[in-house]
Amino acid sequence: MTDGQKPSERGRGRPKKGRELDVDALFEAAVANFAEWGFERASLRKIAGQAGVDVALISYRYGSKLALWMAVVDAVAEETLIRIRESQELCRELPPNEQMDRLCREMVDLVGARPLFAQLLISEIMTNADSERKALIEERLARPVYELLLGCVRTIRGPDDGPREVDTGLSLIAAMSMIGSVISTQIFFQRLIPAAGDKQQLFRQLAVLMRRLI
Repeated sequence: MTDGQKPSERGRGRPKKGRELDVDALFEAAVANFAEWGFERASLRKIAGQAGVDVALISYRYGSKLALWMAVVDAVAEETLIRIRESQELCRELPPNEQMDRLCREMVDLVGARPLFAQLLISEIMTNADSERKALIEERLARPVYELLLGCVRTIRGPDDGPREVDTGLSLIAAMSMIGSVISTQIFFQRLIPAAGDKQQLFRQLAVLMRRLI
């Protein structure tokens, strides 16, 4: 994200000088609050308190809770797309099987780096009745990431890859849904599955499962 103010970030007046806005800390606090309380119950004041900044600074920078929510989604989408493209470029000369393994590990690592964001997305998609936020998730995050991943998978497989019993797009959606659900509920399921208590082991096994699905 740049320091330039977007149209959606119009403030209500310049706040007094004080602690500078730490965007990373703010986004972490925003994700934590949105995941725990849901969009409606989360507040800029709670987010500001957790981030350790004046709420007026957030209001000035973003203008509204929805604008902050959108900025978080955009930031995660941008990082995800960059990471996928970088991974694709770095492993372009590897054999197809190794390229696919690398892609699966990258996706698990990306989701695993932000378990609360995975929880937030699942909540928004499954239980939220707000069509505007669902449409924003699709437009800004889900569709661009899905289309890039699908293109990567098809490129790795090559033109000679034959027909499959299950649609590749469905397999990809199932794999990503599985990763997000398991990682966001890891603390609960580690009581039942020993592997869930070991983060590295869990991520390795999820990458293997994703590989099998796609």
